Amino acid sequence: MVAGAMESGVVANESTSGPLTYSANSQDVHLYGKAAVEKRRRSNNILLLCRALTFAFSLASVLVMGTNKHSIRNTESKVAWHNFDPYRYVLAVNAIICVYSFVETWLAVYTCAKGTLLLPETFQVWFDYGHDQGFAYLLFSANSAGIAMAQLLQSGTTLILGQYQCPDAGVFCTQARVSIALGFGAFFFLAFSSFLTGLRVARWYLP
Repeated sequence: MVAGAMESGVVANESTSGPLTYSANSQDVHLYGKAAVEKRRRSNNILLLCRALTFAFSLASVLVMGTNKHSIRNTESKVAWHNFDPYRYVLAVNAIICVYSFVETWLAVYTCAKGTLLLPETFQVWFDYGHDQGFAYLLFSANSAGIAMAQLLQSGTTLILGQYQCPDAGVFCTQARVSIALGFGAFFFLAFSSFLTGLRVARWYLP
């Protein structure tokens, strides 16, 4: 009778509406359908790592690009990142990603610490996936525009201030490329985060 009651308790727990739990005493909310709790926790930890790395790389990209201002050799002229529209694009998008990934990192820390989501489950699942997708495409677009500009400057096709080449501007071109490379690092980890949140959405609908 006790075993029957326990079995019926589990069945009732699985058949009720709302977030599923994995045991009668579990406080874990449903994130991955019927996936094991340990697998869910491991995925949460990986997602937290990706969020933190996205934040770190995007912040570094913003700092490197934002401080990219150098004097032209043997002149009083100076060149800065804001003299080129693609570099403005790179800095602006990485700044947006920095703020977004900071918020997502905080949410991921909460999820790992508490074992549950801060926001309503359905809302956060779709919020994370939708924004990861959109921001990943935006970040890739910005960094691609930046690398195209860097190649034009390096080849001499486009001149700095209309008359100077990269060697005349010290490390300006190199620093811009470093910022773009950091931006691509942020894109990589954001894209992987999008993959993980995409799996979360897909498994949500598994029978």
